[in-house]
This record gives sequence, structure tokens and C-alpha cells, in this order.
Amino acid sequence: MHSNDNEEHWTDHAICRGADPDLFFPIGYSAEILREQEQAAKEICGNCPVQVDCLTWALRVGEPDGIWGGTTPEERRYLRRTAEAPARRPLPVIVVRGDASTSEHASAA
Repeated sequence: MHSNDNEEHWTDHAICRGADPDLFFPIGYSAEILREQEQAAKEICGNCPVQVDCLTWALRVGEPDGIWGGTTPEERRYLRRTAEAPARRPLPVIVVRGDASTSEHASAA
């Protein structure tokens, strides 16, 4: 597995280096404790000078676990879905012959 120098560089400046990994990768705890740990990890991320780099990396590689760039796995899945979703455009109104609402669509146009 090869990594490039840019990926290694941002991790050298992460303030979570040396922190308890269990804080960023909590498992097997009750929902309340899990939320408390996620919040504590996010607070550390919030003060980190490389938070954007960390989140960008986690999104790019599809990191499925842990707190990265101040986000939970669920938040990253949402960000990826939003980023990959095609732009939404209004669909044209299609009127089928014999449709009871044909006159409504025609008057709205």
C-alpha cells in the first residue's frame, strides 16, 4: 500500500495524534456514552488546523468508521450522497390524453 507525501503531511499536524483512539472509534457502548464520546472527539476536531484535510481524506477514501474531520460515519455517508447526487431539475409536466386534470395543466402553463 503506497501513500503519497501530501496524505502524510496533514496527519503530522492533527491535534488528535497521541489521543486515545477509543475516543475517535467508540464501540460497544450505550447510546448516551457513544454520543458523549462523539461530542468530545468533535470538540477536538473543531480546534484542529487540518480538520478540512482530514474530512476530505475520509470522504475520498470512504472511511466507514470513527470520527474524522469532525464527522461521524453517518454524517459522512450523508455528505457523500449529497455530493454524488445529480443536480435536480424540475421535470416537465406530462399530460396524458384523457387525463381528468388536462385542463388544469393547460391553464397553469
